[in-house]
Amino acid sequence: MEILEILKSLGDLNRLRILKILKEFGKSCNCDLEKILDLNQSNASRHITKLRKDKLIICEKKGKWSYYSLNLELLEKNSFITDILDSLEDRIFLEDKNSFIEFLKTKNHCLD
Repeated sequence: MEILEILKSLGDLNRLRILKILKEFGKSCNCDLEKILDLNQSNASRHITKLRKDKLIICEKKGKWSYYSLNLELLEKNSFITDILDSLEDRIFLEDKNSFIEFLKTKNHCLD
């Protein structure tokens, strides 16, 4: 059943976008993901909760901030996930990557 839940998570564009950003940049807080992907707080939280429930991402707390990153242990066991993320080259994923790079140049983000 774990694989079925993972596949369900991968079946949503916004969750794929979150995973792709985390794969490209290592970690991010939910407020940065909201801004970069243009998601409202409740929508971003819902997707992050699903990804955490399915163990695709892990959370690290630093003070009042929560930082999310890919669960590398799960990815090692299920290499098809990495293959899927690596194959995502649609315009939207490129725009997300460019937006994140530009966003990192500002001081208006949570990353330390």
